[in-house]
Order: sequence, then C-alpha cells, then structure tokens
Amino acid sequence: MTCCKKINENSPLALNSALSIFTVPPTNVSVVRSFFREILPLSTITQDSPYLFRLFSDNLWTDLSRTYLYLELSIEKLGLDNKWSSIAATDTHIGTIQSIGQTFVQQLKVTVGNTEVYDSGTLYSYKAYITNELSFPNCVKSNFLASIGYYETDKHDDITDPGFMQRCSLFANGKRTQFFSRLDFDLGNQELFLLNNLDVHFSIYRSKNSFALQRLNPADENQYRLYVNDVKLFSKMIEVQPALNMNIYKTLESKPATYAIRKTEIKSTFLTAGRTEIEYNAFSATIPRRITVAFFSF
Repeated sequence: MTCCKKINENSPLALNSALSIFTVPPTNVSVVRSFFREILPLSTITQDSPYLFRLFSDNLWTDLSRTYLYLELSIEKLGLDNKWSSIAATDTHIGTIQSIGQTFVQQLKVTVGNTEVYDSGTLYSYKAYITNELSFPNCVKSNFLASIGYYETDKHDDITDPGFMQRCSLFANGKRTQFFSRLDFDLGNQELFLLNNLDVHFSIYRSKNSFALQRLNPADENQYRLYVNDVKLFSKMIEVQPALNMNIYKTLESKPATYAIRKTEIKSTFLTAGRTEIEYNAFSATIPRRITVAFFSF
C-alpha cells in the first residue's frame, strides 16, 4: 500500500487507534475484587499523639496511593472552672489554619515489616500546604480540596478574609467537622501495589494547638484547643487471582520485588532580620529534579 512519507527511514509505521475496528479493549483478569478497609487506631483516641495504626498482614495486596486519613474535629475553650467545653455562638473569629485535614499532621512515619521506609520529619504540614498551593488549579481548590478544609485566602491574617471566615464557620457553635485527605508519603506516590503478607505501621503525630488554630481577634484572650473526636485510616485492598499470586511467589524466590519511588524532602533554616543572602547546602547526594523555596514569617 502507499503511505505518506516517513519523517525518517528508521521510523516504524503506526496506525491511528481509531481505525482498530476489529479489536476490543483488553480485560483485566488479574484482580478478583478491590475495596477500602477501615483501619482503627491501636489505642484509645486521646488528645496526645502519636496515633498508631497497623495494617495487618494477610493475603491481600495494598494500594498505598489510596491511603486516606479521616478526622472528626471540633474546637473547645477552657472555661473559668478550668474545664474544657465546646465553643459557643459568641466565640467568633476562631478557626483552623489552611487545609487542617492535612496540616493537622506534624509528622508521619511509615514502617513496612521492621523497616522504616518513610519519615517526613516535623515539617509535614508545610509540605502539604506548599503542595496544595502549587499543584492544583483554582477549580480544584474551590471544590475538591474543601474535603481537607481548604478555603482560598485573599488576605493573610485578616479577620475579614472570606477564607478565614469559612474556616471559622466550620466549627462555629461547637460543631464537629469531618475531613478526608490522602496521606502524602514516598511509597504512596507510586502506582505499584504493595506485596501481601506484610505488616504496615503508620505513626501520625499531630500539630500543636498553637500552630493548628488561628485566632485573629486581639481582644480574645481565651485558651482554645483542637479536639480530636475520631481518627482513622482507609486503605484500598486488592485481591489478586490465586494463580497469579503463586507465579509471583515463585518469581520472588529468585529475585526481590523493586519499587521505584521519587523521594521528597523538606528542610528549614532560620534567617535573622536584615540578612539579604545566605549559603545553604540544599542537597549533598542525588541531584533533585526540582527545588522549591518558600519564606515564612513568624
């Protein structure tokens, strides 16, 4: 048959997929079923971290990229009788910081078996904030990210800012508010399923009340705290065909499973007032694909 001139003599021929009228799409026969498993904390929920979760080993594979944190939070005030109680309708202009569903977490540790595979350090909340601001368009921020408590801020530290007022309204009059966010860690940012028969431990350390709460009324001298009513994890589990499982087990006898991950790190340094330049060792081993620099005023 005759065809158009190729851009190079070594270029192979290709056809438009829209002309494949005699074939049908392939069928995925490797997975029997998939579902989300609710993971409860190992101990009673208190106001002190860490919150420990364990994904027990069984015959199911795990899609770590679909691991979600569920929170039910409220704001309480310390009364004159030195007892905590839910805020009243008169307690206005007290809310949470941006994206509290994610910034609630100060530090996240993930252990597979007896090996720690991820430790965010104590800057997890800053990483979550930067990721949300730089990685999503406005249409996502104004809709989907409401599930983590994100409301766009026009004027920072302004009591009339619409975003701050929205976050205050979530907890007004002692309301309990639920948040649902994806855990952001290196092994969960790749698409391969985690092998079955492995124990996975999650350790979540919460942010301090002085960091997680935002109070912009200078006349308000009351003491507040962010109260955790409920916390749990949800992870997607995969049941693979038994025959395929056996083939994978045989392959594992000769070579290990490999997971390619893209490591992310966040570091901090302190700048004294008046400095206009600084020398800082941003990396010392692998050359990063991208470096993001952010400035915070305290």
